[in-house]
Amino acid sequence: MFQRAIMILADGAREDLFRELLAKGELPHIEKEIVRAGCLASGVTAFPSTTGPAYFPFITGCFPGTLNVPGIRWLEKKKFKPRSYVGIETFLINHDVNPVPTIFDLIPKSYNIFNSVCRGAGRRNLTRIMRIWYWYYAHLTDRWEFLDQQALKKTLKALERDFEFLFVVFPGIDEYSHLAHPRHEKTIEQYRFLDAAVGQIVAKLKHLRKWDGTLFWIVSDHGLSRTDTHFCVNTFLERRDLKPFYYPKVYHRRGRNVANMMSGNAMTHLYFKNGGWEEPACREDIQKLSPGLTADLLKEPAVDILAVKNREGGVDILSKRGEASLRWEPERLNYQVKTKDPFGFQKLPATLDRQSALDQTISSDYPDALWQLAYLFQSSRTGDMVLSAAPGYDFRKEHEIPEHKGSHGSLHREHMAVPIAVNTPLPQKYFRTADVFPTTLRLLGREIPRAIDGQPIE
Repeated sequence: MFQRAIMILADGAREDLFRELLAKGELPHIEKEIVRAGCLASGVTAFPSTTGPAYFPFITGCFPGTLNVPGIRWLEKKKFKPRSYVGIETFLINHDVNPVPTIFDLIPKSYNIFNSVCRGAGRRNLTRIMRIWYWYYAHLTDRWEFLDQQALKKTLKALERDFEFLFVVFPGIDEYSHLAHPRHEKTIEQYRFLDAAVGQIVAKLKHLRKWDGTLFWIVSDHGLSRTDTHFCVNTFLERRDLKPFYYPKVYHRRGRNVANMMSGNAMTHLYFKNGGWEEPACREDIQKLSPGLTADLLKEPAVDILAVKNREGGVDILSKRGEASLRWEPERLNYQVKTKDPFGFQKLPATLDRQSALDQTISSDYPDALWQLAYLFQSSRTGDMVLSAAPGYDFRKEHEIPEHKGSHGSLHREHMAVPIAVNTPLPQKYFRTADVFPTTLRLLGREIPRAIDGQPIE
């Protein structure tokens, strides 16, 4: 049993690159202090695989759909309320989630650094106001290494407190992956900085005689892929005589009949005005509103996976490879391939439970895609149609300053596979990021809340 826990979230760290750097000996502190003492598991993040929503599993044990926050941008059709967690609206993310206990609620002596998903932390959020100013400074100067340096500085100071849980975000890997690409030397430097930071954190814990009894996680919320082509969904819709509104032009809504709400640039929600905005639009409704729209989207190289609500209360999943339907049943999925499998999966059972949905897809290009789509579409704020981009593409050509040369958010393995390193052995080689939350509570001897999406690794 552990007395305290530290969770370092290396935002944007790719599992394959993390393993490569370990194998080359470029992450010596992580190898010695964390992996050698414990393990490095293959994690599967939540969909959309984007900063903010993909933090929820670590903080609550729940997926974004369960918490009714299905992306960093969304539209609540019944209230005609759009939301974006980019900029000042970041502070609203804790207000918008369904009321579930967070790890900050459950562990009184818990502290938060540079994490926007922090409901329950209160004054124990050590960067409550300053976070937005640090982000603004880094955005203007491109000095994201400064934020990682500050994260380390504040962590070393926090270790002196009588803490039981500490959650820290290091944003540098993600931001340089966007500015350059995931394997650019500047990005690799931030992996090395992370390793050096872990070395300093462990050394201070040993100096304070707190290392024994400390559970230490290194996790990531998503991977990234290099972006070579920007496909503008808005322009595509306008050419079909549809009139979208979108961020940052979200207030230009008069006379519009489509809302385009993007997350991580490699996935987006599309909401259609179906008579009025209050009503959901299923595949058949969209066909009437814009005949051939679905087929034409699938012809675009940028569009990899298209998921759309159907009249049966389920989801139709389409790609250039084929088509299938997905329906949620209590604690299990019903998956029916209609032509060929849209993900290219080998033949799957028609019914999949929590574990088999992961086991059957973990080695594919779309790990856990079915389970994640099923949970996303349980949110009332999820789009009528959801698009997931092909590797090398994203969905935003304008209004992205600076230009993103790396993207995430999609269902593809490059975005969904993340490293999970911990300084204690765990019996499973792969699991969902939602499982980290209950596993942490179990190892700290804490009660695990009911009705969460994750399960403790025993």
